[in-house]
Amino acid sequence: MNSTFRSETTGDEVVAAFPDSVKGRIFVVTGPSPKGIGASGLIALAKAHPRALVLAGRTPSAFASVAQQISSIDPAIHVVSVALDLSSLASVRAAATELLANADIPHIDVLINNAGVMACPYSLTVDGIEMQFGTNHIGHFLFTSLLMPKLLKASEPRVVNLSSSGHRLGRLEQYEDYNWEKTPYNAWSAYGQSKLANVLFTNELAKRFGPRGLKAYSVHPGSVATDLLRHITEDRQHERTELITLVQSDPDWESMRRKNLEDGCSTTLVAALTPASALENGSYLADCQVGNPKATTKNTEAAEKLWALSEKLVGEKFYATV
Repeated sequence: MNSTFRSETTGDEVVAAFPDSVKGRIFVVTGPSPKGIGASGLIALAKAHPRALVLAGRTPSAFASVAQQISSIDPAIHVVSVALDLSSLASVRAAATELLANADIPHIDVLINNAGVMACPYSLTVDGIEMQFGTNHIGHFLFTSLLMPKLLKASEPRVVNLSSSGHRLGRLEQYEDYNWEKTPYNAWSAYGQSKLANVLFTNELAKRFGPRGLKAYSVHPGSVATDLLRHITEDRQHERTELITLVQSDPDWESMRRKNLEDGCSTTLVAALTPASALENGSYLADCQVGNPKATTKNTEAAEKLWALSEKLVGEKFYATV
């Protein structure tokens, strides 16, 4: 791990430190919307000659400008845009099928599960799953699992899941009531539930597929002003008090300043590009260094149960023998 990296480190600086981890490689990034950290990460990667960058998001026309900017930086990059609505399992399957069939994407070196929603009013996905859990975790669980054959074709496959310090709001017992049918719905708690799932999913990926060469990392990108905050209207600002109180218990709190897009993508890129020999499989990162997640994220039984629940909700089982 590069000890000089810090909260202010930019995505460009991370890419400049690890050019060999980018050049000639294939990256898939969900949530590439303009003015988001997915897009800023893609732009940084484009400066180091990747073979291909796959942009996967709900409406390709909405991030066409990002694809165009990548091509303007390096016309040699193969840019692929894929329609992916993580709140629809049918859309996730269609997107994965499209990528698996794309001969120009023979393998996937790095999958960055960046997309997400935050603290939205209660609603269900088209498949009947609470929106934040369904989008932030279940959709990515299915997308990752379906793409596993192409990930495992890479020489050093890697999955990076964007979590949040807000995972501290999550409670293991809430997975018994993932749709909040027996518990009064709280948008921030539900967000924390989905972010806790991201960390548990990462740990289970590392355990199940680590022997096959896969590395998996979870990331707290920091507090970044993006469209992710669109549901936090003025009349709901008071709800942030619970989140702030909890994350202040985070050992990384002192450095949790508001970030811009350039340094908001940096921790994700550290997780994506740091040589595997310098970063323990399953690590959680914050401010470009290994962080300290909530103790319950180390509960291996909970991670196994979440995997089983996820398989149940998507209606398909996935094994490490892919």
